[in-house]
Amino acid sequence: MMRAAVGWGLLPVLLSAAASAQDVTTVRTESFPRPPYSGATYYIYERAGRTICTKLAVCNKFDDCETRYVRGAFRAPEDTATGEPYGTTPAMPIGPASLAKHVCLTRFGLVKR
Repeated sequence: MMRAAVGWGLLPVLLSAAASAQDVTTVRTESFPRPPYSGATYYIYERAGRTICTKLAVCNKFDDCETRYVRGAFRAPEDTATGEPYGTTPAMPIGPASLAKHVCLTRFGLVKR
């Protein structure tokens, strides 16, 4: 009987941890070549296993960049035709204090300022 009480006592803690894991926002990158001498980097923001925002930065060899923000998942047709990205980074969690610094998230009201 005592074990059941302890087990049920941990249930709210476990549910709270699972809920907060769902609220974590992560960012990862994918890079694609863009001829001549430029590249496209996608910053993919995800929450609860879903892409919520995509930032696309296309930069030339002089580091002059054009940036585009799209709500949800996005990949430009020329990068889709290329196939798999040539470079990726793993998803990294964004701390709650830093969320408002990401334009992709604030532009679409995905975080509060």
